[in-house]
Formats: sequence, structure tokens, C-alpha cells
Amino acid sequence: MEEDLWSETVYLVGAKDKIIDKSLNIGYDKDTIYASVAISGSQPTKENVTVQIEEFPWSINEYNRKERGSDDILYRILADGIYSFPQEKVEIKKGEVYGTYPIFIDPSTLHVDSLYMLALKLSKTSHFEMAKEDTVVMIRLNLMNNYSGIYYMDGVIKLVDNPKDSVIYKSPRTLQAVTDGNTVRMYHQKNEWSKGSTDYRPNFCFNITVNPDNSVTLKPWDQFKLISGGGKYYPEMKVYDLWYTFEENGVKKKVRGFVYKERKNDDEVRIINDWMEENRRYDY
Repeated sequence: MEEDLWSETVYLVGAKDKIIDKSLNIGYDKDTIYASVAISGSQPTKENVTVQIEEFPWSINEYNRKERGSDDILYRILADGIYSFPQEKVEIKKGEVYGTYPIFIDPSTLHVDSLYMLALKLSKTSHFEMAKEDTVVMIRLNLMNNYSGIYYMDGVIKLVDNPKDSVIYKSPRTLQAVTDGNTVRMYHQKNEWSKGSTDYRPNFCFNITVNPDNSVTLKPWDQFKLISGGGKYYPEMKVYDLWYTFEENGVKKKVRGFVYKERKNDDEVRIINDWMEENRRYDY
């Protein structure tokens, strides 16, 4: 086609959906996320297009007001000094459709139980009109590291004083990145806290740190009564072999089991099940 089938407009990618998710690796001193600007139209652009972007924190406050309840955790705007924009403008080269806008962020100051957003809006363009609708994109920031993600616990809980009294349990776990690139927080028996439930994070969480030799160090998160613990991480299988002793209502208990990362298909599930069966210990 020699002519455009529709008018060319400049827009922020993701603005139609309002919110997009970006991950920040807490193991980095500075991580980079990207916003994208695009030009609609059926023909390649015939010239370079320069676009300016501005922050628009008002939209985050409005989202909290309209979409979050009184018991919900509200989204926070990033504090000054922990993020920066290394370039003032986005340039979309002649013949191209997209341009990117990098954002540098220091994730070490962000807290695992807080929610964070950045909001961006187009402010000026050298050519074409800016989109008249869906002009703001809110970027939801999620902390991660190489050991975080969705996992499954396959383990046994026994009474220290009566090992024959045991419970086998298998359940999902969300391992959340905390403090650095080698540490995650895990819930004991329970999973993530949700609105309307008693907040059990202080009493049922502990941290797992993977050491350089792949041994693991366990430490309580807040008030969880962890007595001792340890284990090993198998990077090739993305599996933790864990044990820990804790106290609950005056009773000492011990857990032993595997915490393995979510698998993509049935073949991968079969492989990890076979591996766990070969490596499972029964002498504790």
C-alpha cells in the first residue's frame, strides 16, 4: 500500500491495559527497566520521531483511591534518589515502529511487603499526534532474584519427641526475593498473606540464603521460632533440600523435604519426581 490506511499516532505501549509488570533483580546495585513508545500506522515512518515522556504520579494516587480498599496495601511512588532517567527523550528511527525509554532503579531500598509503581505519560512529540486515549502507563514493580519464584514443597513434619507422629504435605510456595540476590523468604506451611486473612507473615516465615558452595543458611523472619536448619541448593535442578527444627505452641517439630521450582510440562514434572525419589532421605 502506498498510503497509510489509518492516521499515525504516538502512544505508550501498555497504556491501553493501564498497568504493566516489570521485574527488578534485588541482587543488582542498579537494575534497568524499559518503557516503550510506538507509532501506529500501516507504513514505516519516513523520518526520525522524537518523543518526550514525563512522570505522572497523580494516576497512582487515583488508582489507590478508586481500586484499593481500606484494608489493602496501597501502591507507593518511588522515593527520590533511587531511580533516574538516563535519557531525556525517546527517538524512533526512520523506518522503525518502536523506541525504548530506560529507567535505572536501585532495588536494594525496596521492601518485599510494599507495593511500588511508576507512572509515565507522553508530553510532546516531534511528529504526528499523540494518542488521545489511554495516554498513561503505570509500571508495577516486582522484586525478584535468581532464586525466587513459584515453588512446591514436598516434605514431612515430625514431632522431635515422637518421630513416628508425622505429616506428609505437598503444597505450593512463593519464594520472595529479600535483602540481596541470594536470599528468599519462604512461608512455613502457609503461603502468601491475602486481604481478609490474619496476617501470619511475622510468625510463619523464614529466610533462605544460598551460600557460594550451594549450602543454605536459614534465619527466622521476625517472630518465627526457628531453632536450627540447613540444607543444600541444587542449581541444575532448581531444588532446595531443606531441613529445619522449629517450635510451635511449645512443641518442637522438624521438617525435611524438597522445595522445587515450578515445572513447565509433564515431562519436566516426571524428571523432578524421579530425582526427588532417588535423593530422598528416610533417616531423620
